Amino acid sequence: MLRIGTWRSAGTADLVACGWRDSGPGPSEPGIKLIFSVGGHVPHFPGLRAGTRVARGAEEIAGQLFRGMDVVLIEPGSCPAAPVMAAGMWHYGWTGDDLGALAGAAVAGLALAAQPGPCAVEIGRDGRSSLDGHVTAAAVRAALADRFAGGRYRTPQVTVPLDAVRLSQEAPRRVRIAPMA
Repeated sequence: MLRIGTWRSAGTADLVACGWRDSGPGPSEPGIKLIFSVGGHVPHFPGLRAGTRVARGAEEIAGQLFRGMDVVLIEPGSCPAAPVMAAGMWHYGWTGDDLGALAGAAVAGLALAAQPGPCAVEIGRDGRSSLDGHVTAAAVRAALADRFAGGRYRTPQVTVPLDAVRLSQEAPRRVRIAPMA
């Protein structure tokens, strides 16, 4: 299972910490990967490999993760789903053929980005996920509806219709996001 958390750090740099690899293609390295928006101050992380090129989408972010970068910088205003989709591509080896999993990761990324405080999402190989934090299914649905122009959310990899998003309250602080069909 891949676990991703987000919070607002000092200097307003959005930070996404992608959990450790427990399976998948490539070298099996435990550790944490950080994805920063370059709009804020990015702290120095001694001993970590940082990408020097700013990534602009899920495939570029995943490419830097596959090249062994520990810290990936992304363009301000990038697709909020891109870091989560990229983490899934890196962790599980998803390709353009894994439309259901990519769509599930896109929804999880949008839900994660819409939350005001610290929270985390766990994503399974099939794109099924759970969002943990101060969340309710109704609040997540409302936040997603704001991002789905015309009832759809488009990324370069997938287009997700809002009516395909399945949310359920799994626990008082946990919302389940079903994989997209």
